[in-house]
Amino acid sequence: MRICAALLAVALSGAVPAPASATVRAAGEPVILVHGWAGSPSAMLALRDAFAAAGHPAYPIDLPGEENVANAQAIAGLVAEVTAATGQPRVHLVAHSMGGLSARYYLKRLGGTPTVRTYVSMGTAQYGYLPACLLGPAEGGQMCPGSDFLRDLNEGDDTPGDVAYATFRSAQENARNVRLDGGACHLVIPGVGHADQPAAPAFVEAALSTAAGRCPGTFVDTPPG
Repeated sequence: MRICAALLAVALSGAVPAPASATVRAAGEPVILVHGWAGSPSAMLALRDAFAAAGHPAYPIDLPGEENVANAQAIAGLVAEVTAATGQPRVHLVAHSMGGLSARYYLKRLGGTPTVRTYVSMGTAQYGYLPACLLGPAEGGQMCPGSDFLRDLNEGDDTPGDVAYATFRSAQENARNVRLDGGACHLVIPGVGHADQPAAPAFVEAALSTAAGRCPGTFVDTPPG
């Protein structure tokens, strides 16, 4: 795994406050940046630089492949390494596309919630992406709606633990596919293609706002329609 370190402090004004349990932040909390399917850490460099400029160490992870459980284990390893190195007990997770599934598996199935302050997904098909059904399970096919992986991941509460959850999507993406139940901040951003989301200023600013304890969109207790 490749680690790109950097240094978040300044948040955006005018955003909706997050729930009270999510508003306490420690200065310099690290950020783990998780790329998407067939991606690389370089896709997350705009986010890394923005979080660095705001004062938080940011670490793009180089995922081992396209299988979410293995990726979640890699995320767990990096979180442990980063918290030990920085002395911070909690991190922020910001993930794009399929990386959001790997990150949520880490939270829900690998016991990651105590070490995560916020979870942000960008363009993640939380309930599946039909074209992925053409792929094998280890090549991204776990994103197929109804796959064993997604049935397990989406059983019960989508948003466990004392974590502030947020899902961002392009207006071009299906609202149902990116939903999370159990209470999450949802934001729709127009005019940005799927692959461009991690570098798009509107997505970057929304991620900064969430990590600073604000919901840049609408906080809902049930999935959007």
